[in-house]
Amino acid sequence: MPLISVIVPVYNVEKYLERCVRSILGQSFSDFELLLVNDASTDGSLNLAREFLFDSRVRVLDKPHRGLGDTRNYGAAHASGKYLLFVDSDDWIEEDTLRDLSAFAEAYRADLLVFNFVREDVENAVQRDCRLPLNYPECGSEIREKMLEELIGPDQTDSLWQNVEMLGCAWRRLYLRNWYEENGIRFGDEQKIMLEDMPAVIQAHSACKRLLVVRGAYYHYRYNPDSLSTRYRPGKMEMLTACFESVEAGLQARGISDRYRERHLAWFLRSAAHSALVNCFNPSNPADFRGRWSEVRAILQNPILRRAAKSDYLSHGTRASRIILRIIRLHFTAPVYLFYKFYSASLRKNADKK
Repeated sequence: MPLISVIVPVYNVEKYLERCVRSILGQSFSDFELLLVNDASTDGSLNLAREFLFDSRVRVLDKPHRGLGDTRNYGAAHASGKYLLFVDSDDWIEEDTLRDLSAFAEAYRADLLVFNFVREDVENAVQRDCRLPLNYPECGSEIREKMLEELIGPDQTDSLWQNVEMLGCAWRRLYLRNWYEENGIRFGDEQKIMLEDMPAVIQAHSACKRLLVVRGAYYHYRYNPDSLSTRYRPGKMEMLTACFESVEAGLQARGISDRYRERHLAWFLRSAAHSALVNCFNPSNPADFRGRWSEVRAILQNPILRRAAKSDYLSHGTRASRIILRIIRLHFTAPVYLFYKFYSASLRKNADKK
């Protein structure tokens, strides 16, 4: 049995896959298996994946197209390692990643290990280290609670955690496989739920008994300005509502939903509804004025958003959070429409300057 199973979902990534795979096969640590899980790619990705079968550590699995979450689940179900590591096929990892992470996890007997990453804007040749605001290494009940809180919803205060990126991503963690399976951790269907890895990650943190957070930035995340998160998404509010409901169901199953209710509602207003309203005014939205007006009105009528708007949690939060709360609390389509129309335009203007 290999110590680590590295799972790489593959779907139409012929352009990027070689760099990803070579960063894994070139590790300074050799006790691993690499599962390249093809999700019915329509380009040359599957043939390229099979070219790496010369290495006995590589397994290529081919499956019907069901999306990223299902592909991760399929890979985990076929893994044999003691630990699981997910790597997205357009990203890559540092040479000592597997050596260091396995050593840390073994020494601490961790269920779950969290590490940092480098954000790579390849197009503009800009990279940024993205680290958690901690004194490393961190373990114990205090950091377990803090991580779970931050995943569920924002702080009320303007803390350093407000600037943390990609906290809920599947690939930012090393998982103990037996523990992972015993807790039934599974990723959602991104055709039905947005941020499909967030409920699974929150489930993992709520079940975790031995969490370790380490300093290293081992993972290189390729920033794509034309990704699903930056272009117009039809039905975005509905898909984010599904994410909220999935997380809520998981918290209820563990009997802790009451403890985090206000914080979770704050996430729905500050992150879900806010981003859905910005999405309405994305330039690639084909809707005319009437269509966008209807989208805004439908978002404001969302029953979970109405509950969230009644909470005073964000009224003590950051200036941005207070403004968004006040705007949404108006409940009238016209002022919300006008605010987000101009706010979205200002976001695009600032992005063009960078």
